[in-house]
Amino acid sequence: MALGRLKIRRWKEWENETRSLNYEFSHDPSRFRLVRETSFVKEHTTLWDMHPVLLYFVCFFHQFFRSVRKADYLTLRHGFINVHLASGSKFNFQKYIKRSLEDDFKVVVVIRPLLWASAVVFLLLNVHGWKELFWVSLLPPIILLAIGTNLQAIIAKMAIEIKEKHAVVQGVPLVQLSDNHFWFKNPGLVLSLIHFTLFMNAFQLTYFFWIWVWNLS
Repeated sequence: MALGRLKIRRWKEWENETRSLNYEFSHDPSRFRLVRETSFVKEHTTLWDMHPVLLYFVCFFHQFFRSVRKADYLTLRHGFINVHLASGSKFNFQKYIKRSLEDDFKVVVVIRPLLWASAVVFLLLNVHGWKELFWVSLLPPIILLAIGTNLQAIIAKMAIEIKEKHAVVQGVPLVQLSDNHFWFKNPGLVLSLIHFTLFMNAFQLTYFFWIWVWNLS
């Protein structure tokens, strides 16, 4: 939660920039530009990004270096305002994301019966010689890396779609996010996987310290 808030705080500078005269001039809605020359499309549509396998390979490493770039933030902000608010609105997108993170946090701290069931399975499989604790400990980082790769791929796919559909764009490229971009067309699955990962991390840490204290006693 703290790391997420720290990353979002960095976007405050970009949000403040949207209120400057320089931003209004460079992102004039009446200005026509070639799609391939816009920052958002240029950063996500390269030769290797056009092949699905290479696309996910590149997106896997993108999540470690500038996972959200300035062009990504401004483009997603423009798309959100265009869909939900009046064009040209002074809506603070950074604060909205911050509130959304807090709302999602309230969801992922709830322990549901299914999570308790996974903990029971974890204990039942804890048989001597199976090294179950080691294998289960690999699940959280694998899930998080997969989610990070998928989210990066979603941004790249939206840029590719803009390039394929338009040669010229007026103002800022308009992204169109849909459920089809997510696994099984279910955006809630991402939040559920994060929920499961946090629970497994907490459970495994608790189990580790319980065994450690037990052995010391």
